[in-house]
Amino acid sequence: SGAVAVADPSTTLAVDIVVEKEHTIVGPYARYAQKYLNVRGSLVEKTVYSVKDAKLSILDIESALKSGEIPAPTMEVLSYMGNENEFAKVLPDRMSLSPISAEDAAAQAAQAIFTLRKKRVDLITGDAGENVFGGGLQDALKALEAQEQAYLELFLGKKISTTSTHSYTIPLANGVTEYTVAKFAAQSGLKPASAADGDVVKLTLTPGAEPKFSSLQEVEASNKAAIAVRIANFATCSVAAGNKMIGTNTLPVFELGRTAYILGSAKK
Repeated sequence: SGAVAVADPSTTLAVDIVVEKEHTIVGPYARYAQKYLNVRGSLVEKTVYSVKDAKLSILDIESALKSGEIPAPTMEVLSYMGNENEFAKVLPDRMSLSPISAEDAAAQAAQAIFTLRKKRVDLITGDAGENVFGGGLQDALKALEAQEQAYLELFLGKKISTTSTHSYTIPLANGVTEYTVAKFAAQSGLKPASAADGDVVKLTLTPGAEPKFSSLQEVEASNKAAIAVRIANFATCSVAAGNKMIGTNTLPVFELGRTAYILGSAKK
């Protein structure tokens, strides 16, 4: 149609890193787990991060410039039953008004676990609950299992795993094949690339063979009618956290390509 299109031959990579956070909450009876259940519960509350995956792509400028949706209002309902991030305010082993020591309470909770297990076996073998069968039996077994889990958590604590994705934008420079995306530490997760400590999360570009196209009618740069065009080169783009490879993709990169010259009248 006679229009002239001008493009900026530059590449910006979008790097999305998936991190898992595992938080351990110590149970109130953890110190008695070995004595009454013959298992070891965690005695230290801790949080550990690990890098699980990385996805690489060419940044979509139009999508990046769009404003996000306004988040909907949220409401939190507080409960004395607690949630996955905390223990119930009223512990499930409290069956009496009489004050008892923590160790005695732990002993009662352990006994409740063994009682629940016996009830579950009796239901499965038919020694109890002769009128419980089909869907009712499954519901009863699930209820017993949920009760046992609540008691076990008092000894073994809770482990909460959450996964989050962190997005980084990496503008590429001509001829540069290594970039520091971020820093990472197991105790604190991802940090800015400028952080003093942590393993380096590194982006590495490995270019392929120099691109050539037989259909592209190239001329010498000295030709007065020549127009310079930039041809991207396909490169293997990989992200590693320390010594662990976490993601790779093959993408066209202008900064690792070459400049060609064509006639201004050529429609390429």
